[in-house]
Amino acid sequence: MESGRNSLMMESRATAPGRSEPAALEADGSVKPEAGAAANQALLGRLLAMAHRYRSDGNLRQATELYWTLAEDYPETPQADAARAVLLGLAEGYERNEARHMARSMYERLMGMEG
Repeated sequence: MESGRNSLMMESRATAPGRSEPAALEADGSVKPEAGAAANQALLGRLLAMAHRYRSDGNLRQATELYWTLAEDYPETPQADAARAVLLGLAEGYERNEARHMARSMYERLMGMEG
C-alpha cells in the first residue's frame, strides 16, 4: 500500500559538514530519492528485526501481526520475502500441531499475495 510506504519514509537528521539542513535534503526541501529509499530499507529492516525479537520472546501474536504487515504492505522488498518465509514456517508448525484451521487460514492468506 502506498500510504504504508509513505508512513515509513523519514528524513536523515545528520547534517553534512558546513550545512545547516539535513544531508538528505535538497535545497528546495525535498528528500533525495536515494536517501528516502535507504531510510525505507533501514526502517523495514528494523521492523523485521522487531518481529523476530517478538517471536523469540514468545510474543507470537505481535510477531505474526508485524510479519503480515511487512508481507502485505511492502511486497516487493527483501523484508517481505523474509516475513513470508517465516509465516510459511509458522503455518507449517500449526499444521504439525493439529491446528489445521490456523494453518489453512495462513496458507490461504499467503496464496492471496501471489497475484
